Amino acid sequence: MPRTEVGLMNNVLGCLSNKDTVNYYNLFIPFDTLWHFVLHNSDRSPAAQAQLANLKEHPRPLLQFDPAYNPAIMQRFVAILKKGEDSGIHWKEIVMQRYELYKETITTRDLLGYDLVAPERFMGYIFIRDLLGRLTFCISIAEIQKVQGFYFGGQVLNLLEASSIDEFKAKELAEEKYMAELEEKMKAEEAHTDSMRRGLIDSAAVDSSKLVAKAALSVDDPSDDDTLRKRREIVDRRYYEGKFDEEIPVKLYVRYMKDLRTNKVTGYDGLYKFGDQVDYAKLEINRDKDGVWTMDDDPPVGTMELELKDKIYKGSWTNNENQTGYDVLLKQTDIASSKLQQLDKMLESGRLGRVDDETTAPKPPTEPVVEGMENIPEKDDAKPAAKQAKKKKKKAAEDNDDDRKKKKQPKEKIINDAE
Repeated sequence: MPRTEVGLMNNVLGCLSNKDTVNYYNLFIPFDTLWHFVLHNSDRSPAAQAQLANLKEHPRPLLQFDPAYNPAIMQRFVAILKKGEDSGIHWKEIVMQRYELYKETITTRDLLGYDLVAPERFMGYIFIRDLLGRLTFCISIAEIQKVQGFYFGGQVLNLLEASSIDEFKAKELAEEKYMAELEEKMKAEEAHTDSMRRGLIDSAAVDSSKLVAKAALSVDDPSDDDTLRKRREIVDRRYYEGKFDEEIPVKLYVRYMKDLRTNKVTGYDGLYKFGDQVDYAKLEINRDKDGVWTMDDDPPVGTMELELKDKIYKGSWTNNENQTGYDVLLKQTDIASSKLQQLDKMLESGRLGRVDDETTAPKPPTEPVVEGMENIPEKDDAKPAAKQAKKKKKKAAEDNDDDRKKKKQPKEKIINDAE
């Protein structure tokens, strides 16, 4: 039984991490227990008894807190698990970053008097970090109840990639807008189909279908892509070279991404390497309203805080562990399109490496020298067949000349004897 607020939050997270529907079911207080607290409430004041009488006359609203009578609780839990998988979450690798809870108030007449049973009820947000995917997500949660000093419940409602409550709410509104427009589009298509079946053309349905289709193009479908990063359009790429402390060479690559909903540049990502590093390291890049760029190593080794002016980054790099650092000066530089493609491929695939022509190619290994074999000439390559045939022909001609000379010698000798 969860006894503390933190304990309940950890239990909810554990159920998500392990996809444990049984223990999640047991986090909620059963209807029988709630009904017992209503019947045997210790507050005997006339006002309290009047309010409790309302619950005794109308006990049905209490069923909404028990998953045995309210299947939507478990359905939402399973839907969050599925949505997380579609968003690329590795549930086994999640950890809690923080949570924020706010008090809820009872607004329905049917629950009048329930504050005597559960004097404190909360709703809020849990922020989790996917260590494997290196992304932060926010889960909205409701109906956390404190009954008899113990915490129960925790209905998970929605999940989106977000690092703050404001970001979560903005994305949730965009998601709701998209779903409403999608529903209207489906209704319009259904009406158009019915008209065609009757041999009629419903102009109103056709026009509304076109309007909804046009609106849908301006809103991205969260089910089509894994993360918000993939639902952005890259609008600019910039490459910089420079030095740390005027000594250590540095290369930096930054991409600008436009949000398809607002048509504004709202995101950045990039790579960099410095010193004797062979491979590029990934950067998480943010830019605040004052124009200060914050670039964090991923994994978090160090952080750059830079200002960009006249195509030049100036600032500092700080080690996150010992707080030592360097002065940074980077200038925008032209880069070959082939290198850009390689850098883009690294960011998209997550497989970091180097640009091939940025490091000197290794020299081919030389053959070992064996003592006593240094001055032995290499053998000539095999001569072509035509050259060999020509040589044989020349040798045959020389042999024929020698034969003729030998045949002439006896004749000359006889003549000489006669003389």
